[in-house]
Amino acid sequence: MWSDNETDIDLLGFDFLVDELVVALTQPQLLPLTVGVLGGWGSGKSSLLKIVSAELAAIDGSEPGGYVVVSFSPWQYEGYEDIKTALMESVLTRLGEIVEVETPQAEEVGRLHRMVDRLRLPARRMGVAVRSVAPAGVGLAASLADPALGDMASTFTQHALAGAAPASSEATDEAGPPAGEADQLYVDVGTFRQRFSELLASLPQIRAVIVMIDDLDRCLPPTVVGTFEAIRLFLNVEKSAFVIAAHAEVVQAAIDMRYPGLGRPGTTGLGAEYLEKMLQVKVNIPALSAPEAETYMHLLLAQLHLDEQSFTQVKDAVAQRRRHSALAVALNAGLATQTLGQRMPEDLRSDMSWAAQTAPVLGSWLRGNPRQIKRFMNTLTLRLASAERRGTALSPKILAKLMVLEEQHLSDFQKLFDWQVQGSGALSRLAAAERHVQPSAPAPVGTAAQSTDRPPGAAQSAGARRGSSRQRAGSAPGTPSPDATGGELDEDVRAWADKPHIAAWLLLDPPLAEADLGPYFTFARARLTLAASTARLPAQVQELLTKLQSDVNAQRRAAARSVAGSVSEQDLPVLVEYLLQVVQTDPTGPAMDGALELAQAVPSVVPDLCEALRLIPLDTLRTKMTTIVRRLPGAEPSVAALLDSWQNSQHPISRLVGDLRQSGTGG
Repeated sequence: MWSDNETDIDLLGFDFLVDELVVALTQPQLLPLTVGVLGGWGSGKSSLLKIVSAELAAIDGSEPGGYVVVSFSPWQYEGYEDIKTALMESVLTRLGEIVEVETPQAEEVGRLHRMVDRLRLPARRMGVAVRSVAPAGVGLAASLADPALGDMASTFTQHALAGAAPASSEATDEAGPPAGEADQLYVDVGTFRQRFSELLASLPQIRAVIVMIDDLDRCLPPTVVGTFEAIRLFLNVEKSAFVIAAHAEVVQAAIDMRYPGLGRPGTTGLGAEYLEKMLQVKVNIPALSAPEAETYMHLLLAQLHLDEQSFTQVKDAVAQRRRHSALAVALNAGLATQTLGQRMPEDLRSDMSWAAQTAPVLGSWLRGNPRQIKRFMNTLTLRLASAERRGTALSPKILAKLMVLEEQHLSDFQKLFDWQVQGSGALSRLAAAERHVQPSAPAPVGTAAQSTDRPPGAAQSAGARRGSSRQRAGSAPGTPSPDATGGELDEDVRAWADKPHIAAWLLLDPPLAEADLGPYFTFARARLTLAASTARLPAQVQELLTKLQSDVNAQRRAAARSVAGSVSEQDLPVLVEYLLQVVQTDPTGPAMDGALELAQAVPSVVPDLCEALRLIPLDTLRTKMTTIVRRLPGAEPSVAALLDSWQNSQHPISRLVGDLRQSGTGG
């Protein structure tokens, strides 16, 4: 198993990114500098920062000082103290460890610490005051976003404070700073910046102070903006650099929320422009290609099985191969044997065998994300070990294929499981689905599929296959249509198999129609919903429940209308409870549409649905939000309360909810 934490060992082949960052940060003519390390969650940003920090520390390592690296995570301070002063304290504390005691520089560090203590409470008041004055807030946002306007930041903010300051000297923190305190605050800000700059200039042994800021994309909007304000107003002086690792879209959304409506005409908000101006250099982390993902998987396995010396030897050999061909597989069982010879452990060879089988699946379906690949391998390894302990033999390749569907499309994985528990029809349905998507399957004689002008045996795209399957169907929804062998294809199976991602998944090796999938589902039970709670429901009601989760729109809508007249008062709560369990497990699947259609047909279901929606993270509802707001009856009190809570939340999706309600899309 592998830790999910960042590492200073480069398993991803990021040496070219390390070089790019180190070169930029060690150019004195570029300082002061703010660098953005941009990538999605799990792309390796934190590890890259750690590797770069080690590289910088190794420069002039024999001398005290050199490049002083300060690691800072604003997320760790969120909710406890003002983020600006927390960042300033972190930098000063690190400098205090570098300077010699009982020197003028050490005394100056102490004085700056005391100055930060004086700034702590006024800085919090400053933020409250600025937020209360919209016009001045616009100027502040613009000035902070543009490094060329650094001197204007104080002017705009001072105007904001002057306009927001209460007449009474007994004002509370929430009302803004007392009269006269604003002037003193900005004297202190300017003084701190000047003295901090002079302190760095007086330390010739220090080439630069480099602050590595991580986890910014985990923070709330005030913390995100506060971090940028601290950089621009207090610390951005000669001999300083800041490296900000973040998911760019998340940070942009946080800035948009902090300064709503301030973007230029035709833009979504201020966030993109703000970030563009704050970051002088951007380093974008690319997704791993399929060969890079395979190399990464094999390196993880080598790290697990080899001693430190042997692993270093393998890692160095991989680095050498990457220099010759960056996008080729740089490690597998054969290459590892070539490097280690007789020292190649048999357990490593065995694990690399299944990793080579599963790598194409992971490379294409996990979008080259290192964290997802590592977590996937952890789960797969754990399940294989658990199965072995139980005396159950699992194929790693089959397990990997099923886990990809489980991780990426849970509702479709649930469909497979439902077929499994329904009995003997499960394998025949899966076999029919696999035959349905085969690109070279011969068309049955006498069907419309013969009308295609595609050469015999030529491969079809998923879209072309879907088109020909609809031609073969030639019937109303809900009626069987022929499968690729001329047999009758169930409408529900056809709708499932015609999804582009399912068609692609079904074509992956190995085929599953002949496999016993029961043991594999055992290890995924925590994420699956078992219909045991519906055992007491009449067969007709269970059938309606299944159709409410169908991918076929007509089946779902007909089932929702039928519930009102055919399900008793005793059976309805059980049906709703089970359906909402599925919704909470997979909020973006067809069960969500079924629940919304049921709420429209049976109003008594609405409060239960709203309560279930409250428990679902807003991030996962983004793609369904327009449908939810449109279909929920806005006049219903439980709906209004739910929409109010979403609209008033500090989440990027709140603006979408407000726009939908204002436009009349929702109730």
